[in-house]
Amino acid sequence: MAGTVQAGGLEFRKMNQDEVITQEDNRIPTVKIGMSSVMGTRKTQQDTVYAFSRDPLHLAVVCDGMGGLEGGEIASRMAAETLAADFLEMDETADISSFLRDEALRLDEQVWNLRGENGAFLDAGTTIVTTVIRGNELYWMSVGDSRIYQIRKGEITVLTREHNYRLTLDILLRQGRISREEYDRSQENAEALISYLGIGDLRLIDGNKRPILMEKGDKFLLCSDGLYRSMDKKQIMELLLRAPEEAGRAAQTLTASVMQRCQGKQDNTSVVLVTYL
Repeated sequence: MAGTVQAGGLEFRKMNQDEVITQEDNRIPTVKIGMSSVMGTRKTQQDTVYAFSRDPLHLAVVCDGMGGLEGGEIASRMAAETLAADFLEMDETADISSFLRDEALRLDEQVWNLRGENGAFLDAGTTIVTTVIRGNELYWMSVGDSRIYQIRKGEITVLTREHNYRLTLDILLRQGRISREEYDRSQENAEALISYLGIGDLRLIDGNKRPILMEKGDKFLLCSDGLYRSMDKKQIMELLLRAPEEAGRAAQTLTASVMQRCQGKQDNTSVVLVTYL
């Protein structure tokens, strides 16, 4: 449901997943957030996207659920909504890096304990990528294989890494504990996640302790794997360069391109685009 929120003398609009959250302030610089989500060829939508602004704080979240029947949908939505609720209660002077890490641990336990109508454990999980902006400082957190891209001055960089078995293999190969032949033979299982919310006793959480100092013109793109498995960094960058400046329409350009490229199966695809203008 859409609604309005008063914060710091400014009015913000809280939108549903298909709409745009915009800071209603013409002062420069300003944060604007757009989002878009498509089901692809799946029968259910297990991604959840969320964004909210309360000056001087801004939250963006993408969760990609996994699990049978409605398990993934329930897990991703609960994780996003719980984080959003805790964000609204967070003190403006809080240590945001610690807040996000604590949230990951809290959300892992909550998803781990999810039960269905029959009382049985759902055995569901979800990835998460999220950014919190305070003023011109950006903090991020990631668990799983969703991604965050930073776009600055014509360059695109992946801030996150995929928490899958390939990450383990890469470490073992660098340490000389497996051979290249063993590495290659293990690629069949390389995409299997080794960290996600709901795994229980979560240990692998990525994020930044020191904030990224945002510069005018910066963009940060949060996405589920449905995007980056459909197009590479160069293609994403080219699309954003041609996309409308308005964040919501730019986000929709990305998901529309995914569907145009779709041949056969296409995963749920969700994006949140954060701009600093």
